[in-house]
Amino acid sequence: MPITYATSHVDGGLDCSSLSIGILKSMSDSPIVKAMVIAGQQAHPIWALDRLAVVIYCYVQSAKYHYPGGPLPIQVNIRSSLISNATTSCIVADSIIWHTSELIRSDAERLIAKMTSSARLTSQWPTKSEMTLPVNSESLCEARNLTSFG
Repeated sequence: MPITYATSHVDGGLDCSSLSIGILKSMSDSPIVKAMVIAGQQAHPIWALDRLAVVIYCYVQSAKYHYPGGPLPIQVNIRSSLISNATTSCIVADSIIWHTSELIRSDAERLIAKMTSSARLTSQWPTKSEMTLPVNSESLCEARNLTSFG
C-alpha cells in the first residue's frame, strides 16, 4: 500500500500577536514560525519552515507597522500537510494566499526580498532561538519534503 499524507485547507485570520519565531536546528539551520489561525471560534496552530516562515514573518511585521495599535488578523487561505508521529500531529503550511491591503502586501514583499537576498535564509533572521516541531525528527524530514514544493 502506498504511503499517503493528509492535507488540509485552513481559511481564517492569522493572529499577528501569536507569532513565535526561531531557528530549526534538528537539520540544517532554517527559519521556523508558529502562529495561530482563527477559523470560526477555533484557533489552530500553524507551523511554517524555510522561506515560507520568512514570508509569514514579513507579512506580520508589515501589519504591525501599519497598525501599531494592534493589527487585526490578516485573512489567509493556507494549504498544508498534517505531519504526525504516534502521539501528536501538527499543521505545516505548504502555501498561503494572503487577503490583505496593498499597503501591507507591498511592504511585506519588500521585506521578503531583503531577507531572502542572502544564500542562507537565517543570515537576516531576527532570532537564533531554537524551536522544534511537536513531532520527531523522522516526521520533520517528511515535513520538509512535503512542503518543499510550495
